[in-house]
Amino acid sequence: MARYSPDHKEKTRNAIIEASAARMRVGGLDAVGVAGIMAECGLTHGGFYAHFASREALLVAAIERLFDKAIDGIARSQEKYGETALSRYVDFYLSPRHRDDLAIGCPIPVLAADISRAGGEVKLAFDKGLDRLADQLGQAMPQAASRSAAKKAALALLGEMAGVLGLSRAMGDQKQSAELLSGKRKALAI
Repeated sequence: MARYSPDHKEKTRNAIIEASAARMRVGGLDAVGVAGIMAECGLTHGGFYAHFASREALLVAAIERLFDKAIDGIARSQEKYGETALSRYVDFYLSPRHRDDLAIGCPIPVLAADISRAGGEVKLAFDKGLDRLADQLGQAMPQAASRSAAKKAALALLGEMAGVLGLSRAMGDQKQSAELLSGKRKALAI
């Protein structure tokens, strides 16, 4: 008689990835330690290797999950809001709520500095995720000459917004931080 359900291993792997993605979203790559994640999931450190070959493999899976969620969020917004989806996305992105709640939203501002120092598969996973995110956001870009042009415009927009959001999170003066977000939002005129 089997001790676990047939999908137990997949559910456990997903729980490890979710816990890692949540930590990564708040604290970057260094927030993901194998022992801590496994303990958080009620598992032993040794059991980690039944799911991942290395910590790097876990980081890759967590980065992929973060981008999957961001892409799904944009797609849902496009379905719900149609032509106003881009404007609504920018409104959310450059909001005090997004600034203050690290557990939601875009993974780019938290991960950008860490990824610039990472290598191998971790950097590749970020690059692929960013590419997919820009592609999805590009579908909401108005009047782009081509899909390639829309994707480039979306990537530039993501870069601007991620930089402003990251800076606003670093600022100690909440009023000045909110003014930065609001000023960038007005400057984008989307």
